[in-house]
Amino acid sequence: MKIDLKNKLNKIPIDPGVYQFSNKKKQIIYIGKAKNLKNRLRSYFNNKSQSPKNIAMLRSATDVDWIVVRNEVEALITEANLIKAHSPKYNILLKDDKTFPFIRITNEPYPQVILTRKIINDSSKYYGPFTDVKHLRNTMKALHNLFPIRSCNYYIDDKVILLKKISVCLDYHIKKCEGPCEGLVSEEKYNEMINRICKFLEGKTKPTKDYLTNLMEISAKNLLFEEAAKYRDQLKSINAFVDKQSKTKIDFKDRDVLGLARKDNFGIMVIIRIRNGRIFSREKISLQRLDDNDRKTFKMVSILKKLSQTYMMTPSKSFIMNNSLKAKNK
Repeated sequence: MKIDLKNKLNKIPIDPGVYQFSNKKKQIIYIGKAKNLKNRLRSYFNNKSQSPKNIAMLRSATDVDWIVVRNEVEALITEANLIKAHSPKYNILLKDDKTFPFIRITNEPYPQVILTRKIINDSSKYYGPFTDVKHLRNTMKALHNLFPIRSCNYYIDDKVILLKKISVCLDYHIKKCEGPCEGLVSEEKYNEMINRICKFLEGKTKPTKDYLTNLMEISAKNLLFEEAAKYRDQLKSINAFVDKQSKTKIDFKDRDVLGLARKDNFGIMVIIRIRNGRIFSREKISLQRLDDNDRKTFKMVSILKKLSQTYMMTPSKSFIMNNSLKAKNK
């Protein structure tokens, strides 16, 4: 084995995260995820019954690094993103273009709510990723039970409505859609519904519950019991819907997150690159002759110029973790 991990194993955290093995050319050869990074990495060197792939990988490996995340779901997603970015030699799976699905709310006058595995920076809103397909199906079922979302994929605007290019479909007649294709619902009212869907997907169900409760009470007061029963059933659907998985809204802002670990006048700068809302890569820079003022170390103009020239990716924002990784003096 070419790696001396005795010192590193003591520093590896017990948190969930992603680890990367690299070879003597500093090329990433394997990326994996773990619920407990320390236990997982120890298993590579304590377990004698390794697979042929792991044996070959460990023979080539000369170093290992890791990224700590908040939970197992983030570890799974980050692992997939990094594998697609680097295509490591010993990662057999996840090298293709298949990604976790998102719920997309399109950017148009009468938005669609659809599933997609491809994220396009076109000002659409994305919610996900969903690693649990069953949960995703339950989410979409709840949305269609609660909201009269159009199911067609036509682009609809005032011109299309005026020229009567599209006619209402069966969904309108069974009250699953309000007929935006023929202008039977205003753009303003339709987008009010879309805003409630956005809040619902973000876990803010109270506005939708208050809205449906108000409609139910008005219907009951006007003796429209069938309508009141429909709103009552929709309220039951909300109460039965439990989101067990953390979801985020993708904002596409590029960020570099930097952390400095130093001892005396030597240091290591770690850069986590976030591109299109996802962890894209992790790099390290060795620093020498540091002074006692860490803020001078973070003269980001010169560092970011060097990085952008090397990687052709200049971020819109940079976040500095000042001394967050500072080494302890022995």
